Amino acid sequence: MRKIPHLKKVLVGSAFAGAFFLGNPAAGAQELPTIPEIDSAGFVDQVRADLKSVGIETKPVDAALTDAVDTAVNGAAAAASKEVNKAVEGAVNSPAAQRVAEQANLQTQLPAPSEQQDYAGADAITGEPLTNPTPIGLLEEATQPEFVPQGTDPNYVWKNDLFSKIAAGKPHADYVLHRVPGSFYDAPQIPEESNVAMTEGKSLYGPGTPLYIREDTMCTLTAAGTDAEGRKVGITAGHCGNVGDPVSSADSWQVGPTGTVVSKNAQLDYSLIEFGSQAEVTRSYNGVTAYGIGGATQPGDITCKRGVATGRTCGMTFQHSQKITINQVCAMVGDSGAPVFHNGRIVGSVSRGLIPGLPSCRTPWQGALHNPTVVSNTDAIIADLNRREGVGSGFTIPEN
Repeated sequence: MRKIPHLKKVLVGSAFAGAFFLGNPAAGAQELPTIPEIDSAGFVDQVRADLKSVGIETKPVDAALTDAVDTAVNGAAAAASKEVNKAVEGAVNSPAAQRVAEQANLQTQLPAPSEQQDYAGADAITGEPLTNPTPIGLLEEATQPEFVPQGTDPNYVWKNDLFSKIAAGKPHADYVLHRVPGSFYDAPQIPEESNVAMTEGKSLYGPGTPLYIREDTMCTLTAAGTDAEGRKVGITAGHCGNVGDPVSSADSWQVGPTGTVVSKNAQLDYSLIEFGSQAEVTRSYNGVTAYGIGGATQPGDITCKRGVATGRTCGMTFQHSQKITINQVCAMVGDSGAPVFHNGRIVGSVSRGLIPGLPSCRTPWQGALHNPTVVSNTDAIIADLNRREGVGSGFTIPEN
């Protein structure tokens, strides 16, 4: 592998700082309970300890930075947004940042944070194709060996450059997979059960299946099952699409659209998908099994989610109300609709970030230092489906 001395000096800093300087999801929760104060210095120390255990040494984060993040998280949403934007602008234009750019030979500017209304990002609002909003691609290119596995899906991208592997927290891996632009996590691969179904001309849907809604928006399926009339249906985030939009599995997109968004509830932020004859539903998908749906979590409980952008991540629950739960589970664009598990049950669906302007979760190097996540409770979603007494009423997950 090629050695680039200047880049090796800034890889660690770029991987961590890049996650803060890129676009962030917006919040719009109807209920926003007070969350406990967050000790970001403790989060960072834990991340450094984890990295040290695999032989990666990192410098301590300046106390002024962690104090500033704590103030932003624990302050009001408007103040947090204002301070973060000022911090981003100052950091990008600082002499230190300019020196790093010169060393890495990056002649570009980071985009200014945009105002967004939905957690799925600009693509869910405008309908524009997913694009990579980060100039880090130049750094990836600079460290990229010649051979990379090739595929036919432009959103299924293998990487084996030094930056991508370090940013994914897997410096010794042969390759890492990127499925959502802007995410540096090693994304979940297409499972064998999906390939088997595709050879039969069908798409398989289960908890955590990545979705294409229309052809330009990528989200994650919360759960698939049947309703009281035996119709095959699925649940995802409401802001991912509109009624009438076609739905395909991103793991078997070659089959084509196999479902349609038939209803949505903007307040609870969920959409209902009715699947067609070329779709099969399951409770187990890509190593994830749902043993039930619904149930409450309490502050302090650890929950885990499975999304197409950042894979399986876990975090602490802060607050629970009738309609939403707030936790520190890592999520970003593409993870919208991802199932949130507690004790094997799907208790929620990833909705959005809590506070506008705070950094979303893009790399495992952040640890828990990212915007808290708002989750739509599945108990509230199922109750709303039953109240409507139409498609989706009496939803249950399959027996297998």
